[in-house]
Amino acid sequence: MASSQQRRRPKPWYRRITRERALLAALAAVVLLVLLFGWQAMRASSSLRLAASQAELLQNQIVAGDDAGAKATLGRLQESADRAKGTTDGLMWDIGSRVPLVGKNVKAVQTVSEVIDQVATEALPPVVALSKQINLDTFSPKDGRVDLAAVKKISPSIITADRALQRAERKLDGIDAQSLLVPLRGPVGAIQFKIGNAASASSNSVLAARLLPSMLGEGTTRRYLLLIQNNAEVRSTGGISGSFAMLKAKNGKLSMGFQGSYADLVQSPEPVVAMTTSEKTLFPATLATNILDVNVTPDFPRSGEIARALVKKVRDEDVDGVISVDPVAMSFILRATGPVQTDLPGFVLNEVNAVDLLLNTTYLKLGLQQQDDAFEIAARTVFDVITQGKADPRLVIGGLVQGVAENRVMVWSSRAEEQALIGPSALSGALKGDDGSTPHVGMYLGDAASGKMEYYLDYATSVAAGRCLPGDIQEISTSTSLTSTAPSNAAQLAESVVGTGKYTPKGTMKLIARFYAPFGGGFTSVKLNNVPQTIYADQQKGRNVTKVLLTIKPGETQTITTTMITGKGQDGDAVFSTTPGVRSTQNDVEVKSACQ
Repeated sequence: MASSQQRRRPKPWYRRITRERALLAALAAVVLLVLLFGWQAMRASSSLRLAASQAELLQNQIVAGDDAGAKATLGRLQESADRAKGTTDGLMWDIGSRVPLVGKNVKAVQTVSEVIDQVATEALPPVVALSKQINLDTFSPKDGRVDLAAVKKISPSIITADRALQRAERKLDGIDAQSLLVPLRGPVGAIQFKIGNAASASSNSVLAARLLPSMLGEGTTRRYLLLIQNNAEVRSTGGISGSFAMLKAKNGKLSMGFQGSYADLVQSPEPVVAMTTSEKTLFPATLATNILDVNVTPDFPRSGEIARALVKKVRDEDVDGVISVDPVAMSFILRATGPVQTDLPGFVLNEVNAVDLLLNTTYLKLGLQQQDDAFEIAARTVFDVITQGKADPRLVIGGLVQGVAENRVMVWSSRAEEQALIGPSALSGALKGDDGSTPHVGMYLGDAASGKMEYYLDYATSVAAGRCLPGDIQEISTSTSLTSTAPSNAAQLAESVVGTGKYTPKGTMKLIARFYAPFGGGFTSVKLNNVPQTIYADQQKGRNVTKVLLTIKPGETQTITTTMITGKGQDGDAVFSTTPGVRSTQNDVEVKSACQ
């Protein structure tokens, strides 16, 4: 009994005090660490905000060729970046990055600070060292000539900067800024955006620096076929190539030669290339005989190959490559030129009216010959203004970049070494096949009525990844709405617009919509206005293709929905690509993965 009472006897008072003091000391230490960490986090955040602002100023100074200003700003940026990195580099931060809940915030700030310091010390110094030369004027023609020697001089610096920026972008890829604590979202997201833009610009600059000397005829002469696609009569990559021109490049000097229309590049009586088995199943034989149909395929490198062979067959001219633009891309470039007077009375082009004039007014008000003249005059006038250096180079290149991003400006080279550089870029307009873990989805349109009614076509596609299935297979759904904005009396419009009525009643649109599933995947459902459609088993580049034929009346909207699965192991974000239409729209859109 006594031993039981002894066990229950309270501990001495001084032991309780010692334990309480220890707990208070530990709590104080934790509070001190939290306050210290919070103070350092605020310092790091402030330094990152300052660095982001300085980086934007530096970019503007480099573009403007402000050598002294760029060097001074780089020094301040390096100080801010070093301060942010030094603040977040230590044992406390390393431990904090492993703490549940807050750890990802700590790690994000560490990573961003490290990246900014890397960019400031590795990517930017070689660019700033040549800031007088590294500006958009370097890539722009003056008096019809691009200075190829200047391009080659700056190439090593651009390549060095690009490598550092690509590494930086990869490090930031795994950070979801919107999931961080509120005070961190702004600076982290802003730096991700700026690094992403800089990495994209640097990769484009590297591509230009590597391609321009050879493609602009350094020590030789190059010839190119320029196709102007007409989105009012839609094809997979934009529209029919009813207007073309021959371009020549020699030692950086650009000139435009013969211009013509479909009548000057008549249909070949026989295929100019051998069509593949899948092409014979998917597309009409005119793919390989008619310039208007070379782009019924959404794979522009194939279109370029066929167009080159067609020019050789019909006109006995050799070209080294094919370039394609459309009136929407031309409108982007007209931002830089301002209004452009043409030889046609009252035909003044500007960024606002170019699309309407070339794709609609021309067909409503002009005769057949003047319709062809309008495209030729517009193309030559814009070409002359740009090559003579009469436009703001920043706005010209900005317009071209937007045109490339929307898949409206495309280039194919017959030289294997050049095409190898172009192929992976957006400039190629290539239909993707096997792209590893990235699933690609496509919706491409074709006119089936030989009219210009797609000027009145509005369409949009929403894409969502719904489920992640075993084997890292994603289920992806699409919903495409197509609306005719044509007036109710469209049947009375000019025949150049509505067609002859042979294939569809005048005023209506007849379209073929082709849907492409990811590589190795397939369709499980295709519906038009909620009515199940036949699912075809055609393929191109290892991707299942199905089609829907539909007719749209003025004011009518039709909806096509699809459900598909990806191939195995395609657990990355999907990419959706589509036909660029009359309205400016984003292309190659990323879709959040259901497996991540």
